[in-house]
Amino acid sequence: MVEDARKPSQPDDADWLIMVRHTAVSEDLKGVCYGASDVTLSEVGLQHIDDLACELAASQPRTIVHSGLTRARLLAEAVADRLDLPPITDARLAEFNFGAWEMRTWDDIYHDGFDIARVVNEPATFAPPGGETLHAMRDRVRGWYDELSCRSEGQVLAISHGGPISSLYGSLQGLPEIAWPSHVPAFGGKVRFARPKG
Repeated sequence: MVEDARKPSQPDDADWLIMVRHTAVSEDLKGVCYGASDVTLSEVGLQHIDDLACELAASQPRTIVHSGLTRARLLAEAVADRLDLPPITDARLAEFNFGAWEMRTWDDIYHDGFDIARVVNEPATFAPPGGETLHAMRDRVRGWYDELSCRSEGQVLAISHGGPISSLYGSLQGLPEIAWPSHVPAFGGKVRFARPKG
């Protein structure tokens, strides 16, 4: 059902949904937990948008959707402008909400006594203070995916984030949650999903 973008593409419905991670964020955010915060792109990230938008537009998606966060919206709008399509915002595609951890360094979070690994080791029950569980993120993304599979016609392009993309990939593949982070695509990376059977 799921095809990684690094594998050769297949005809027909193999590229029904293409999920793309936004381009690179500001260098100032290295080592920072920014999750669902609306952060800026780096100069490299901004420059990458034009070439990536041309590449994505070439596949002629019928629908373009993004998370609403600026780093995803800018790429979605660049593709949409090339195809004269209205981009759709769906907050279910937003990055994992780390609550009170947002915009703090990972080192500071760790030194405050938090076991960051609990997010993946206790995916159904552990949430950062004021944030969400890993399963909560998975469920909102799967809800979007399930709706999409029932009604969409033609290829769908979704500009999202590492967490939602890897959680959808991992859950559809039946992978354990602890393995999901290893499937986060690089900035500007793509993961292809085949149209569900039936």
